[in-house]
Amino acid sequence: MKQKLFILMMGFLLFACEGEEINPTGMGTAIRLTAQIEGMRTRLSGSTWEKGDAIGVYMKLNNAPLDSSAPEQNVRYIYDAETGQFKAKNDKETIFFPFTGETVDFIGYYPFREIVSGFTIPIDLSVQSKQSAIDLMYADNVTNVSQSNSEVVMSFSHQLSRIVFQVEHYRGFELEDLSVIITDVPTTGSFDLTSGSLTVEAATTDVACCINDDCTLAEAILMPGTDLTGSDLWFITNEGAEAYKVSLDSLFTSGLLSASTQYTFQSTLFTDEVMVETDFTNIQPWTTTTLDTFTAERTTDPPPVIKGSRSDPYTVAQAIAHQGKQDVWAIGYIVGAFKTSINSFVTDTTGQVRTNVALASNSDETDVTRMLPVNFTSTSMKEALNICDNPFNINRLVMIKGDLAAYYSVPAMRNANDYHFLE
Repeated sequence: MKQKLFILMMGFLLFACEGEEINPTGMGTAIRLTAQIEGMRTRLSGSTWEKGDAIGVYMKLNNAPLDSSAPEQNVRYIYDAETGQFKAKNDKETIFFPFTGETVDFIGYYPFREIVSGFTIPIDLSVQSKQSAIDLMYADNVTNVSQSNSEVVMSFSHQLSRIVFQVEHYRGFELEDLSVIITDVPTTGSFDLTSGSLTVEAATTDVACCINDDCTLAEAILMPGTDLTGSDLWFITNEGAEAYKVSLDSLFTSGLLSASTQYTFQSTLFTDEVMVETDFTNIQPWTTTTLDTFTAERTTDPPPVIKGSRSDPYTVAQAIAHQGKQDVWAIGYIVGAFKTSINSFVTDTTGQVRTNVALASNSDETDVTRMLPVNFTSTSMKEALNICDNPFNINRLVMIKGDLAAYYSVPAMRNANDYHFLE
């Protein structure tokens, strides 16, 4: 009997269509997933998917609600630049169509998150330095499909709004420390995957735009529906010595920000003023209006300061309390390192600990609960900051930039990517 069953299974697999992956455990053909992006450019570097981009994919029965009964939930699919397709993280997670031939729908979102609670994605736009991490996209266009056609082509649309400033100095000066800040905008909310609806919280804060390496382009992703009539735009340079302010009342006269829309401005910094040219022909979807020019006098008003920025870094206590913030600065004294766990704090500079240091607000701190472990992954950061090769770093005051996330199971900083000693 076992031999007959084996022969039957082998015969079935041999008659499967060439190139189609068959799962013999009760599911049908594996999906072949491709995805396109609708609308605006999403990154300073380009407008297409990049290698390693990951989306979350759900498969539910046709016309059924997206709930716990969905056969596949939040499966990570990663973009393969060589094939132009998305593939599951591993073979075990590959999505298969129902073997029975039932039709299904697909829902997807970007960027992928390991945990999605209640089919709701929290949104936090307060840190703009990694645009791809906050550029929420959603796809629900694939419906009523089955294994008779394994091609799944998802169309992702942007759910948020984007503002881009092209920046130059009228004398052609290179801007090395430019900050561009938009004041008083909502930055938190949530997105419901079951309905494709966005909820924006009322609280507002200031946001620092993402700046490219040569300080010629600044961009911010904001909540659609935002009213900018009470907000200001700041250009801050020369280590804060020069500041220019423009009221956004004069730039956004067309109403609230629209979803999946990019607003592009050309701004020229003058010694005593900044001129902003608004070319609304660059709004996507395309809308043709007249070209307007705005000027603003240089101001002596104190510019806004973004918490976690280089000009206002988190203290150790604040960094511990604000876990989840990405690409932010924290300040403290290097007081030692952790050898194998949070309970193995060491100050021995002759040891082999090169992957982390411990920051504290006081140079003589010994209580590990008041320390911020900082983990290094890049070679340059390890070489510059570890206490084994740099014993003189002990008790030095330093600012370090990275992501506030757990390390050794305690609040910490990971992915450190920049530093600056203060003494």
